[in-house]
Amino acid sequence: MLEIIKMKRIIFLSVAAITVLILTVCWAAETKEPNDGGAAGVKKPRPRVELVTVVDFYMRDGNTVSGKLISDDKNQLVVEEPQQSTLVVRTYTKKNVDTRTVAMKTMPESQYYSRLGEYFAAQTWDFKDDPDEFIQAIRCFDKAKQSLEQSGADQEKIAEIDKAIQKISRDKEVWTTQVESRAKLKKLEYEAEAENRLKKLEQQVMESNAKLLESIKSMDKTMEDVQNDYRRLEKNLTDLNKDFVEQVRNLQAQINDNRVAINDLAAQMFLISRGR
Repeated sequence: MLEIIKMKRIIFLSVAAITVLILTVCWAAETKEPNDGGAAGVKKPRPRVELVTVVDFYMRDGNTVSGKLISDDKNQLVVEEPQQSTLVVRTYTKKNVDTRTVAMKTMPESQYYSRLGEYFAAQTWDFKDDPDEFIQAIRCFDKAKQSLEQSGADQEKIAEIDKAIQKISRDKEVWTTQVESRAKLKKLEYEAEAENRLKKLEQQVMESNAKLLESIKSMDKTMEDVQNDYRRLEKNLTDLNKDFVEQVRNLQAQINDNRVAINDLAAQMFLISRGR
C-alpha cells in the first residue's frame, strides 16, 4: 500500500514538473517575440516612398519640354521625356532655355510611371508604332506597381494598376486581331487591285495591237499608192521621152529640109547673077 502511494506521488510530481516546464517555455517565447525587430515596443520603419522630380520649361525657340529631371546644374538640364513610342534622355543647355519658365514638382515614382503608362496607352490605335506603345504602356504600369509594392501601398492602389495592365493587355490582343484582319483585307484588296490592273493592262495591249495592225495596214496602203504613183510617173516620163524624141526628129527633119531649100535658093540666085 505504501508503495502504491509513493508511486502516485512520483507521478504527480512528474506531471507538475512537466507542466511547469511547458509554462516556462511558453513564457520565454512570449517575452522573446517582441525583441525580434529590436527592443520591445519599437515598431519597424515604414518603407520609404521613392520620389521623382518632374520639370517643365520653354525653350527660347518656343518649343516646350516636359519630363523626369535626371540632373540639374548651372550649365544644363538633363531630362528623360517621352518621344513617340519611347523614352529618351536629352541634355538641354541653359543658354537655350527660358529659365524664367522652369517649373519643378515632386511626385511619387508610382504616380509618375502611372501617368507615363496612360500617356503611351493614349498613343495607341493610330496604327503607327502601336506595338511599341503598348509595350511601353505595360512597362510603365509595371514600374508603377513595383514602386507601390516597395513603398508598402495598400492593395487597392495596386489592384487599380493591375486593372490598367489587364486592360492594356486586352486592348493589345484586340489590336493584334484587327491588324491581322486589316492585313488580310489589304492582301485581298491588293490581289483584287492587281487583277484589275492586269486586266486593264491586257486591254491596253489589245488596243495597242489593234492600233498597230491598223497602222501597218495604213502603211501598206500608202506604200502601194506610192508604188502605183511611181509606176504612173515612170510611164508618163517614158511617154514624154518618146514624144520628145519624136519632136526632135521632126525638128531635125524640118531643119534638113530648110537647109536643102536654102541651098537650092542660093544656087538659083548664083545662076541668075551669072546670067547678067
